[in-house]
Amino acid sequence: MGKLWQRNYHEHIIRDEQSYLKISEYIINNPANWDNDSLKKII
Repeated sequence: MGKLWQRNYHEHIIRDEQSYLKISEYIINNPANWDNDSLKKII
């Protein structure tokens, strides 16, 4: 039926508050960077 895993995906264990803040900031701000992503595919 297709692929189950996302290519180049890796997990990250959040070990402290600083790591949590860095990761959450990335998640929040990532959609704003989509237009600058050289690897995006136009569907």
